[in-house]
Amino acid sequence: MAISTTYILLQKAIADELGNRTDLLTALGDSGLTLSPIQNAIQSAVSKWEREPFYFNEIYNSATPLFTTVSAQELYTTADASMIATSPYIYNLHALISANRYEMRKRSWQEIEDLSSNPAARGQPNDWAYLAKTIRLYPIPDGAYPIRASRLQILTALSADADTNVWTSDAYDLIRSEAKLILAQEVLHEAIHVRTVRGLLTA
Repeated sequence: MAISTTYILLQKAIADELGNRTDLLTALGDSGLTLSPIQNAIQSAVSKWEREPFYFNEIYNSATPLFTTVSAQELYTTADASMIATSPYIYNLHALISANRYEMRKRSWQEIEDLSSNPAARGQPNDWAYLAKTIRLYPIPDGAYPIRASRLQILTALSADADTNVWTSDAYDLIRSEAKLILAQEVLHEAIHVRTVRGLLTA
């Protein structure tokens, strides 16, 4: 059963497990940082693991398209679909064509470059490539087609004390243990803690 807690309670749990290190709950006066050491460790832990696939950070946009194509537009960036910015990895794209959903073929950027030799050619898109937060379609769309995605999603960062998301619930133990490892290595410099926490992460 997943633990459900808040950002501040996660911080306090880490402080307690490090031996009541409440001093790590406030920003160090000479560091120039606005976050406390524990907050920094939690943010670093989330940054490390949010790009790994788990059941709780994978999503399929079945109801809301990632974006809808525009006739004669080949490239789609965060300006066309804000969700691209929060998608560290895209598994598949699906195009809705004549009320039917088709899985598009994923190709390398170079393959699309080779296929799209005629920039004036238009058609129903059935191939795609992804590079530098840019989705490229082939053929270049000849109309408006809703594009749905199976992807990883990056969640809004924890900030306020009362904030809660999957990193403070389903992944509570993972983030708590990873944050303690980071603190042991970078703040406390205690090899014993490093070995202990690394054992928790690999158990």
